[in-house]
Amino acid sequence: MNKILCVKPDCLHQNPNNCKFCQKCGNKLILRERFIPREILGEGGFGRTFLATDTGKPSQPLCVIKQFLPQAQGTDTIEKASRLFNQEAKQLEQLGQHPQIPELLDYFIRTEDNRQYLVQEYVEGDTLEIELQKNGVFSPF
Repeated sequence: MNKILCVKPDCLHQNPNNCKFCQKCGNKLILRERFIPREILGEGGFGRTFLATDTGKPSQPLCVIKQFLPQAQGTDTIEKASRLFNQEAKQLEQLGQHPQIPELLDYFIRTEDNRQYLVQEYVEGDTLEIELQKNGVFSPF
């Protein structure tokens, strides 16, 4: 992976690997001096998910950055979504390490853009949607 993706919602410029600031908008590229966004994995009504590199570990493993980016309108809706995002981080932290849930690596509010971010372990494989298409509904047993 030889590019760094800007996480600024209206930019998303691909920058050379040696940049610290976005060449297009000037946004700081490396989150928490540790996480380097590489590409967009997906997005939905409340956020965008990036594949990233965790430079805080010797092996520099891949990780996932979830950016809280609500598309809903209205202050009450956004506040509720923000609380749910924060609650997700708390629940992941309480679960700790679990073989079936990606580990929470970090949770923070970035001062540069005042957005919430949640960073988790990257698990390689198909999305839940693809797994359901392949295998049907899972049994709880």
